[in-house]
Amino acid sequence: MNTCPYCGSEVESYGDHYSCLYCVMLIDTNDVQENGKRKNYLPDSQPKYEDLYLKTPELMALNTIELLYLLKFARAERGSIYSQRKLFLQAMKEGASEYEEAEKYTFKEYEFWTRKCFVLENLIRERISYIPKKLTESYIENFAGRMLNSAKKDMCIRQPKRLKK
Repeated sequence: MNTCPYCGSEVESYGDHYSCLYCVMLIDTNDVQENGKRKNYLPDSQPKYEDLYLKTPELMALNTIELLYLLKFARAERGSIYSQRKLFLQAMKEGASEYEEAEKYTFKEYEFWTRKCFVLENLIRERISYIPKKLTESYIENFAGRMLNSAKKDMCIRQPKRLKK
C-alpha cells in the first residue's frame, strides 16, 4: 500500500503525484512510502571535500548529516588558514615585509572559509535549531544513529480490539 511519508495514511494516485487526504497535499512520487514506513534521510555516502565549493542554494538541497560533515571540513580549513595567517602576521611584526602578499591572500581565504562556516551553520541551525559547538566523529555517528532509529518506527495505527460480550 502506498502511504504518505508524513502521516502514514494511504495515498491516492493523482496524475504524476499522489494525494494525501489527511495532510491535504500532493506528494511527489519518489516521496511516497510503503505500508507506513518512514522516509530514510540518511544519504548513501558522505559528501566529498569538493562539495564545500557548492553555492548556498545547492547546499540547501543537501541532507543535514551531509551539512554536518561539510561544516566539520570547513572549520578545519578555516583553522588551518588561521594558523598560517597568524604566522605571517607574527613574521611581519618582526619586520619580514615580504610576507605582506601572503598575509593578504590568507585573509581572503580566511574570510571565504569563515563565510562558508556561517552558511553551513545557519543551514544546520534551520534544521536542528542550534549550531553544534564541536563536530566530532562520535557526534556525527550518534546523529546518524538517531536518524536510523527514527526511521524504524512505522506509522501504523492498530485497529481497536473488539470487546467480548
